[in-house]
Order: sequence, then structure tokens, then C-alpha cells
Amino acid sequence: MAEARNRQRIVLEAQYKIFNKLCVAYRRSGQNPAFRIRAEDVRNELAIPENVFVEALDSFIDANGERIVEVFEQNGERYLSLGDSTIFNLSD
Repeated sequence: MAEARNRQRIVLEAQYKIFNKLCVAYRRSGQNPAFRIRAEDVRNELAIPENVFVEALDSFIDANGERIVEVFEQNGERYLSLGDSTIFNLSD
């Protein structure tokens, strides 16, 4: 039980770090809707183990079932972007 709670805490901390990194990068992009960032760059910069990173990304879903963080692949690379509802909530 304690191990499950510790794992949940680790994944939640990873989500927090990933989300903050994406929000800052989105703002720095001038709030460009086509904004994206390489997933591997985020994982390495934040020093998140691969298994925790994958679990954190898989659980980025809001109360309405919409993706908070979008994960997509292009040219063999995984990229992250903020979901539409997240971008809407961040707009000034």
C-alpha cells in the first residue's frame, strides 16, 4: 500500500514538472498554437525515468476526458504539446 502511494506521488510529481515545462515553453513561443517540444528533450531535462514519464503522459486527462497534454509522433520522434482545452485555459 505504501509502495503504491509512493509510486503515485512520483508520477504526480513528474506530471507537475512536465506540465510546468510545457506551459513555460508555450508562453515563450508567443502562445503559438502549433507549439510542440520533443518528448525526449523534456524527459532528459527533467531527469524523469522512462517508465515514470510514460505513465505520467498516459494520465494527462481532464475531468471531461480531454487530453491535457497531447503526445504525437512525427518523423520517428515523439513530441508533446498542450491540449486544446489547456491552451484555451492559458490564454490571456
